[in-house]
Amino acid sequence: MLFILSLLLLVFIFLFFSFYGSWWIFWPQPIKAHLAINRLAVSIYNNPNCRDFCYFEQLGYEKAIVESLTNKGALNRLFSVIFNEEDNLRWRLKVLDIILKNDVSNSDYFLNKAQEFIKNQSGSHQIKQRLILNFKDRLDYLDYLEEIKNKLLNADLSLSEAEESLSFLFLLDAVDLDFVLNFLSQANDRSLIKNIILKINNNKEKILLKDNSYLKYFNFLQETFLNFNSYDLRSLVVFSLSDFVLGDAGEDSLKLLEKLYLQEECDKFSKFLIANILNSYSEKEYVYPEIDKLEWGNYYNSLN
Repeated sequence: MLFILSLLLLVFIFLFFSFYGSWWIFWPQPIKAHLAINRLAVSIYNNPNCRDFCYFEQLGYEKAIVESLTNKGALNRLFSVIFNEEDNLRWRLKVLDIILKNDVSNSDYFLNKAQEFIKNQSGSHQIKQRLILNFKDRLDYLDYLEEIKNKLLNADLSLSEAEESLSFLFLLDAVDLDFVLNFLSQANDRSLIKNIILKINNNKEKILLKDNSYLKYFNFLQETFLNFNSYDLRSLVVFSLSDFVLGDAGEDSLKLLEKLYLQEECDKFSKFLIANILNSYSEKEYVYPEIDKLEWGNYYNSLN
């Protein structure tokens, strides 16, 4: 009887430390894989900002999961996580990252599941967009592009979804300036507008310097400057215009900068930045407004 109780205690201790301690690594591969999946899921649920020990702990679970990708049961379980809308999104994205780093993502089974998911009207946009960006030559996603564009123009997405979806469209070269400006005409979030201006600037070779599209962009920058009394957004407008000075649109950009300089609504910090640019490229001399060190300090603090 004592022997049986001792044996049961040992089994209990082993199971306890397998599920809640570090002994899970001693199980055979198929069981270890499922334990690693469970542990990684719990860790991601409980640690949205994973650092230090948590980070290395999750790496250990990922390593065990990758080693199990030849196991059909473990692999099917991972696939089901990615396409299960009831599961935690951060967990699904983590599993998708693991799958995409390995050859199993090129299997016909996975790609068929991905195609079905993209065709479905419901489903996470983040998952769909990640799949499309990784398999754009092997998936049919044109209908989804139209769907996401309509959602953007109809304001059917949250702010974070809208920003991520625009980034996605830029990466696919699937937007033109008219579409972006149409979307921006409805936007009033300063951070979103800033990020989109930066994206346009980074892609101006593709979407601006053709068919005089930059003139439409300049009009938008002017409206943004006058409508938002925000130092960070105004400085971005000024520096965006200055990027065109040495190109084909140089004359128009300098004219607009001068126009903004002369506006009553132009604050003295923006006026100073504009004067600095105009004085570098114009024969006229533009007066710098007086600004003391304390004011400059407050200005730069407001940009952070």
